[in-house]
Amino acid sequence: MFYYTIFCARVILYYSTRPITNVCSCSSNSTDTLSEQGLSILKSPIISPDAEDYEIIEENDYYKILRLDFMYYCYLFGEDHELAKSEGPLSKAPRIIMVNNHLLRLTLQAGTGRGTQWGYYYDRRADVFSRVFLCIYDQWDTMVAYGVVDKVIVRDIFDKTKYYQEISSFLEPFSEVAEPITKAEFINDGTMIKVTYLSGSEYREITETIDLPPD
Repeated sequence: MFYYTIFCARVILYYSTRPITNVCSCSSNSTDTLSEQGLSILKSPIISPDAEDYEIIEENDYYKILRLDFMYYCYLFGEDHELAKSEGPLSKAPRIIMVNNHLLRLTLQAGTGRGTQWGYYYDRRADVFSRVFLCIYDQWDTMVAYGVVDKVIVRDIFDKTKYYQEISSFLEPFSEVAEPITKAEFINDGTMIKVTYLSGSEYREITETIDLPPD
């Protein structure tokens, strides 16, 4: 199980203290949104209005990242520039990118290795958050590719009933390492995915291109 409280004890100010289950579950009943995973979507400022010594790390029309007392806070804004969600305190700076003009992705590296990365998406146009994903490799349009130890999962970002595929069969055996899959990226307008992994005792890097079946 994965606990958000690993980042800081003060996270209980806005997250439920219960664990997040099925974060990378492949079962048909895994949850798809933050609220369904038991996470609150706080829409009020985390830093006190009286605080004066915070530092603005990054700010634009879509999000703002602040630092205060060696901790990080971020604010996500909707299309009307109203506050959609607050995050913090976080022990590491989150990485936020705009996938397109209305889709935002937030990721945070909790430790070393891709397997300790978690993140989610926010559609500003529809004002909806995705579930939390671990080990995000890539996204294309409304699709995301993320991973567990021995497979790559490709699915619709917000609704797995629209598209869901697991890729777990490869031409060569994996090396005996914690994270044999090193990369996965969409190609050919999202109709194929290229997966790179380590194979054998010599840790040879193998790349396979796999067709994605239509939905």
